[in-house]
Amino acid sequence: MDLLLDAICVVDRHGRFLSITGACESIFGYQPEEMLGKPMMDFVHPEERARTLQAVERIEAGYLQRHFENRYVRKDGSIARIMWSARLSECKNQRVAVASDISDQADALAEERLQSSEASAEAHWRLSATPPTLTPPGFPPIPLSMQDYTVLHALASGEACVTRKAIVHALGEDFLHYDQRRLDTQMRRLRRKVEQAGSLRLPVSTVRGKGFRVYQKIVIDR
Repeated sequence: MDLLLDAICVVDRHGRFLSITGACESIFGYQPEEMLGKPMMDFVHPEERARTLQAVERIEAGYLQRHFENRYVRKDGSIARIMWSARLSECKNQRVAVASDISDQADALAEERLQSSEASAEAHWRLSATPPTLTPPGFPPIPLSMQDYTVLHALASGEACVTRKAIVHALGEDFLHYDQRRLDTQMRRLRRKVEQAGSLRLPVSTVRGKGFRVYQKIVIDR
């Protein structure tokens, strides 16, 4: 049993460990005799106790609890992330559970998510003038009209919020006499063009009463 990678735990209806066989020390950081007779909740991470009690209620109601994750605090203070499968015993006065240490997998997944998040943060769109194109990260260039390019250039080279007046001036128009509906139509066409190119969303949001904001970097090729 010492060669098992998992630990098989039996607790009474009060949650006290009756027996632990298998990989007790490698998972929990304790020898079995250090845990026997003690409430399992004493070893559960404080932030996980409410969730764990909810899982216990389901088991006590007769449900087979599969793939429940929680954290235990090892003897040395480190944290073990554990995957449990548990059920009531046939005599209905004990709970039997198998514990698997998934700490390494959880750490690897967290690192993968961090790297993915960092990669996404570094990804940016590219705006080129010759020919006028907008290139989303990981996608081919999207052809633009010169008017599209001018609008995007004003957005990409402006402040956090680019005003409607700044865009109209970039288009070479007189803001006082410019029909604002034309600009709204222009933005709708531009968004639709990007969506049709690959089910993408143009990284530009409308700031009501002010103008527009680019929320993912657009690099202008010189």
